[in-house]
Amino acid sequence: MPNKVHHIHDKFVKASFSDPERAVAFFERYLPERLLQTLKLDTLRVLQESYIQKELSEQFSDMIFEVSTKNDDTIDLVLLFEHKSSPDKNVLIQLGLYMFSHWYKCISESKPLKVIIPIIYYQGSRKWEQPKLHELFPKVTGDLSDYIPLINHIFIAIRSLSDDSISQIRSGMMAAAVMAQKKGVNPIKMMDDLIKIFQLFPATTQEGNFLEQVFVYIISVSDVPQSDLKRAIDSIPENIKENIMTNYARIKEEGKLEGKLEGKLEGKLEGKLEGKLEGKLEGKLEGKLEGKLEEKIEVVLNAHDNGLGIGMISNITQLTEAEIIQILKENKRI
Repeated sequence: MPNKVHHIHDKFVKASFSDPERAVAFFERYLPERLLQTLKLDTLRVLQESYIQKELSEQFSDMIFEVSTKNDDTIDLVLLFEHKSSPDKNVLIQLGLYMFSHWYKCISESKPLKVIIPIIYYQGSRKWEQPKLHELFPKVTGDLSDYIPLINHIFIAIRSLSDDSISQIRSGMMAAAVMAQKKGVNPIKMMDDLIKIFQLFPATTQEGNFLEQVFVYIISVSDVPQSDLKRAIDSIPENIKENIMTNYARIKEEGKLEGKLEGKLEGKLEGKLEGKLEGKLEGKLEGKLEGKLEEKIEVVLNAHDNGLGIGMISNITQLTEAEIIQILKENKRI
């Protein structure tokens, strides 16, 4: 289950940063000022590679950006997505392994070494201050502390970014994406949070595909009732609301999250669970499904496997949340 959650967030973050203009809009807002004075962000491009070694795949995923400096040197910006759901005091040791493993690989392949500026992009819900390596050696003082290496890095915890700061990101679509990530660390339950995200959508956009990705991500991390969701959608700029409503209708009627949910809903999904689940829901549905039981179960399982929340699955299938939970338990999904 946690791996599926990480997959949803990581995939969306990678989609958010896959466009150089959106990436630049984020970096110019959150990179240190002294670093921004050194870089020529207008030269930034996204590289289709990874520096992740097998032993680090459980801790990180990454994106690599190549950018020139004012001196026309070429360096790599490495955006590391932290996989854990809670802070890890050893993260800088893992980061050091990441960097030196890559440099060692370059040496073995006779490739030139480039400076790596690592950015830890923390997506967890628990508060985490920027880690420092010397904190792992509390008894080391004086001259001995000179032998604790410095691992310089940039640490960005999404939950710590203020809503006002995010809203000032130059790209409205990137601002909406980052706000959705911040609110989506835990399931979005408040209509006000959805409105805050939707109002960041630019009045006009040429990013139709990404607009759809943002909307689908928001739906996948939301447990907002359908009636509140529709009211929140009313806050979207009129010029793009029609596109959003078309996407929402397709997601609701076809059960297509990220274009991968298999099976289609037929009609109003005739039939409902008869009877009520009582006690500890011992593992059997009490009552019978009218209509095509197997198809409904398949829709529930496909929706869950693709990251759709129980509340949204309930909206799609017209089954109660208790009934959906029971199906997931019987099929060893939870």
